[in-house]
Amino acid sequence: IEAPRTKTDQGFQVVAEDRIGEEVFSQLKAKGHEIARLGDWSATLGGGQGIMIDPHSGSFMGGADPRRDGYAIGW
Repeated sequence: IEAPRTKTDQGFQVVAEDRIGEEVFSQLKAKGHEIARLGDWSATLGGGQGIMIDPHSGSFMGGADPRRDGYAIGW
């Protein structure tokens, strides 16, 4: 949920969060992509919450995306 995100836009444009490594940006530029950087965290790239249930213990683990307001709740 917290991993850096990208999306493609018109043409060869890649819209991306800055937390992606400079080496990746350099490789994309070398392949002809234009890069639009959005800062470290951008709500324009979506948001999500998730709950995982451990199949052995039945316990819940949740995560919420820091890009948006939200909570992961289970019972």
